[in-house]
Amino acid sequence: MIHKIIGTAGHIDHGKSSLVRALTGTDPDRLAEEQERGMTIDLGFAFLNENIAIIDVPGHEKFIRNMVAGVSTIDLALLVIAADDGIMPQTREHFDILKLLQLRHGIIALTKIDIVEKEWLEIVHEDIRSWIRGSFLEAAPIVPVSSQTSEGIAELRRLLITKAEETPSRNDRGIFWMPVDRSFTIKGHGTVVTGSVLSGEIHDGDSIELLPAQQTLRLRGIQTHGRTTARAQLGDRAALNVMNVSKNDIHRGDVLATPGSVEPSSRIDVKLSTLPSAAHPLAGRTRLRLHLGTREVMARVRLLDRDKLPAGASCYAQLILEEPVVALKREPFIIRFYSPQFTIGGGIILDAHPPLHRRHDRDILEHLKRLEDLNPVEIVISALVAIDKPPIKLIDLAKELGLTPMALEAIVQELVSQKIIYLRGNLLLHRQNFHRLKVKIIESLGLFHTKEPLRPGMIKSALSLQVKTGLPFFEATLEELTAEQLIAQQDDVIRLADFAIHLNPAEEKQAEKIMAILAGSPFLTPPPKIIAQMSGLSNDEIQHTLTALQGMGRIVRLDEDIYFTTAALAEVEKKLEQFAPEDSEFGVGEFRELLNTTRKFALPLLNYFDEKGITERIGEKRRISQKKRPV
Repeated sequence: MIHKIIGTAGHIDHGKSSLVRALTGTDPDRLAEEQERGMTIDLGFAFLNENIAIIDVPGHEKFIRNMVAGVSTIDLALLVIAADDGIMPQTREHFDILKLLQLRHGIIALTKIDIVEKEWLEIVHEDIRSWIRGSFLEAAPIVPVSSQTSEGIAELRRLLITKAEETPSRNDRGIFWMPVDRSFTIKGHGTVVTGSVLSGEIHDGDSIELLPAQQTLRLRGIQTHGRTTARAQLGDRAALNVMNVSKNDIHRGDVLATPGSVEPSSRIDVKLSTLPSAAHPLAGRTRLRLHLGTREVMARVRLLDRDKLPAGASCYAQLILEEPVVALKREPFIIRFYSPQFTIGGGIILDAHPPLHRRHDRDILEHLKRLEDLNPVEIVISALVAIDKPPIKLIDLAKELGLTPMALEAIVQELVSQKIIYLRGNLLLHRQNFHRLKVKIIESLGLFHTKEPLRPGMIKSALSLQVKTGLPFFEATLEELTAEQLIAQQDDVIRLADFAIHLNPAEEKQAEKIMAILAGSPFLTPPPKIIAQMSGLSNDEIQHTLTALQGMGRIVRLDEDIYFTTAALAEVEKKLEQFAPEDSEFGVGEFRELLNTTRKFALPLLNYFDEKGITERIGEKRRISQKKRPV
């Protein structure tokens, strides 16, 4: 049997701790102050049997923070109501908290029956039955007990064990996840951390991450339910002996998790509901106490579709946190007013790492509704379809969604086969964002051509930086745009397919001057500075026109200051084929003499022909490429 955890709830002095002591033989009030005052202040722990743990929580309204930390990790509620008092204010608030935390299973203990008359007991019993109607405890047994006389204790213990065995286990999220409720030091062992394991498993000697500090620790000892063991798993009450950290650096509300599985966040998207009993509407920007797992943190609420949320209503909201937290999707939470402190509502986490949203944005609200619906396929699609969502690794998406990589991979493969999402390497992108990427590339090239009409296109690396996407999807987008004949690529320059450089009459006149100068000395072409002096044009005019002539295919740049006309290059290629028939090889010097040029021009020319596959290098010599020779 997977271990289960029971949590008490109820008003102060209704006998919760006495009941736990009667059921287990363990006094859950471990603090000296608790013993002196006869009042539970912090969480207490006991074991009903080797498979079932009990967390005892304080009932006083001043310690609601500790109460929420305790019941946030339980599987089964034990609601305790004293027969002499009946339903009291903290009974109601504790019950509201249990409902907000989405508890589904529980038992009611009607305590102190030894001090009331039978008729009064019947009245209280009926009052409770009427009060719980329509709740998750509607059909729960109400067990009359006395911790003083032990009446009903055996029956309650039997019912608790049966109910715990029948209660379904939590869903295992595929990662280890244990919210911390205590940290202390044991002499000779060091720091020990306790909590309820809500997902996954961990083994002695494993590494574990302390969150939100993002500090990696190593285990050197595990106890579950009071016994030393080699592992802790879902459902366990665990005590973990951790190395390289002081107890003062681990606090209630921290989480121990699989390293790298979850990132801290200072902003979360939620489905928020207020209690019908809330005295006032919840206004946007209200400062609240957020109880998430065993942690309490201050937050501001941004209501995304309204200005105020009335009692008993629900809406989508974004919580802006004053300290980072770690959260899992679908994790329930409680909100309480900052001052005076009372519970106003709660809800579930929809997105633990959202961007800052605009209010009253229909697309955002529809996105959050899809996340709320809990269809895993829709959740994956919704996460990837977000506007400008960059390509994301599968493992990172699994963290973001709170899904196991194995479960996510099955969904991804199905969506890839349907061509709803694209997979390149280990990166995922929704087809809608792939289309947006294509549009962005087309727009970027169009804008570039408008600003630089005499340049042949954008350098590939510059375009990649501008569209800001991973290389696999950038290359895939270029391939698709090329196949669709929307862009063209030559070497490292990319342009729109229908773009062509057009010179105005003045620019054409400048081009003719430059072409005449290059043609006048085809194999000993002058550098741009000399061309400027010979033509009477400025250096800027020369540079712009040379760039345009390159883009038009009328000249080729061989080296930093060396330009040849395409006609001259064609003539060189013809001379080469005549000069080096069959397999004859030639050196740089022979080539230089063939053209009556210098080594300065001969080497760049040969390198150019090597790149084009016209020649091939054999040691220090060249020959006409075998691919070029006719069969």
